[in-house]
Amino acid sequence: MIALLDTILQGVLLGGLSALFAAGLSLVFGVMRLVNLAHGDIIVFAAYCLLTLAFKVGLGLPLAVVIALPLMFGLGYVL
Repeated sequence: MIALLDTILQGVLLGGLSALFAAGLSLVFGVMRLVNLAHGDIIVFAAYCLLTLAFKVGLGLPLAVVIALPLMFGLGYVL
């Protein structure tokens, strides 16, 4: 029962992440008329940084989000 619940939860989370990718690409293309193919790579890099800060460094998840969000915003702005 736990494995089924875990599988459903992982599927919902992965589907939500894919929806965020699609919404971001749609927004960038709709507003700027520019296809940004690095969008997905930046999102994956941000998720990796968030997990590294939260679990390897030992910061809590909310603090890791507070640190990673401005860093990724700055990286996106520079690009």
